[in-house]
This record gives sequence, C-alpha cells and structure tokens, in this order.
Amino acid sequence: MNKTLKLVLALLASAFLAACGGSDEPAQVAAADASLAASPTTTAAVANTPFAFPSGVASFGTTATTTVAFTNTATTPAFSIASGANTATGTTTFGSCIFAVTSSTFPAGSPLAVGQTVTVQPCNINVSIKGQAANGVASTRSVALLLGAAASAGASVSVAVNPGGQLTLNGQSVGTVTLTPVTGATGASG
Repeated sequence: MNKTLKLVLALLASAFLAACGGSDEPAQVAAADASLAASPTTTAAVANTPFAFPSGVASFGTTATTTVAFTNTATTPAFSIASGANTATGTTTFGSCIFAVTSSTFPAGSPLAVGQTVTVQPCNINVSIKGQAANGVASTRSVALLLGAAASAGASVSVAVNPGGQLTLNGQSVGTVTLTPVTGATGASG
C-alpha cells in the first residue's frame, strides 16, 4: 500500500472510533426497581394494560380474581374493573386512586355498585427495572399495580431508561430513576 492510502485509512479508522463514542464513562444501569404514584401521566403510559389481582382487592370487596385497567389517557382516566361475572366502569382521580363508579353490574351494597366512590391508598405502579441498561433501548419488563395491600400479577410493558435516568413506559416519560455504574464496563461501543 502506498503511504497516502495508509494515512487515509488511519484517519478514517480514527474518525470511526471517535464517532462510536469512545467514551471512558462507565455504563449505567437502573439502581433499583421503581415505585411510581398513580397519576394522569403514569396511568396514561399503561392505558389498556389489564392488571390482574388473583386474590381480589379488599378495597373493592372482591375475593376472586379481579382485573383493573385504565382505559384512556385523560386527566381523569376511565377505568374498568371485572371480577367474576360483574363489571364496573367510571373515572379515576388522584391523590391516591379515587374510583368513581358510574356503571356497574355489582350488586347494591358492594363498594363497586353504581354511585359508589372507592379511595385506595397507596395506589402505585411498580416497575421491575433494577439492572436495566440506561441506554434508551426499550425492553419488556414486569409492571404491577399496587392497590392498598393488594399487588397485581406483573403485566408486560415496554420500558426504557435513558443515560440521564429518564424512565419511559410504552414510550411515555413517567419520571426519573437513580442510576449506578456497572463495575468493569465502559460506555465505549462501536
């Protein structure tokens, strides 16, 4: 090879390595799982995701499998609750989760009967993200709804953490998480 071609190839290789982010910054991962207070932002990110409570929800007066879903992305999102042959729908407000029942097949006297309002505290969305790379790449993770002492089975949701710690569920930003460096790894990639 002639000297000019060698020089051009060396310059191109250097430019390629620089473009690959030859950073000495350590790779980062989510330090812990996240517990997010239910809010219009967090429930919008999991809209139409069914959360199943195998043993029911005490606040709802259910003891059989109970499924809860937030069914739209409004500031006061609609909800749907089903247990056995009964269903209830209505709207949700926050500060905890306050379910105002507007339509129901639950019998009179049930906390989920028409016209009832059920307040559940705590009301959180728990995201299993401990150890997820903070690279902005989404992966399927387990997300559970916590209603009082009842925790749903995990539902599969697309979750990503960016290098600044921003957490997204199904592509929607829902908050930030603490990051920790991965021992022995660097941020360099190419």
